Amino acid sequence: MAHNYQKISAPFGRTTPKDRLVDPSIFAKPWVQLFYDSGIKMYASEKIDGTSVGIFWDGERISFVGHTEKSEFCPRYLEYLKTNFGTSEFESVIEELFGDKQIKIYGEGISKDYNVHYGYPEGNFIMYDIQNENGTFYNRVVVKEIAKKLNLIYPWEEMMSLKEAIDYIKTRPVSKLNPENKMEGLVLRAPLELYTNHGDRIICKVKVKDFVEGVKDYRE
Repeated sequence: MAHNYQKISAPFGRTTPKDRLVDPSIFAKPWVQLFYDSGIKMYASEKIDGTSVGIFWDGERISFVGHTEKSEFCPRYLEYLKTNFGTSEFESVIEELFGDKQIKIYGEGISKDYNVHYGYPEGNFIMYDIQNENGTFYNRVVVKEIAKKLNLIYPWEEMMSLKEAIDYIKTRPVSKLNPENKMEGLVLRAPLELYTNHGDRIICKVKVKDFVEGVKDYRE
């Protein structure tokens, strides 16, 4: 089973397919222009470079799912998930919070087997979203509260407009999770959970390499 988390796209397009940098005058979606021109503040959280993980509670038990049907966790990280979240103790806490309601807790899996380990070579899980069984998402305040109750790491987050987020990542900031790493970029979510008339969630990402000339990899 795949968790089918919505693909997070960039807010802007490129003048030509060969251009490496995006053009902020080319809005990828109608809502982007509204948020950009109006300066609406959004929840801007650090984009973590790991592997996509879904912790699925079906109302009775926990299972772990990747981004696609073909996704597989490496043995070391799968063991980390089972040891930390596949226990009866963790299931009891989940049941206290959600009862028999099906939910998916989304996050980035990090370890020395996946890209950048952010100082957790043996593994960790950075929680960033909770989805209801009807497909809607919990608001950010509740997600952060539940992360504390589950003793999970929640990524650094701050309210920013799109313009402010772009200006910030252009400074090449260091990761808030581990200052020895550069920040890859930011993920921006609406101040309230909002969806387009097509049912798409209002969410986007701004990556350093899309806005800074000469940067091919944010770790450079």
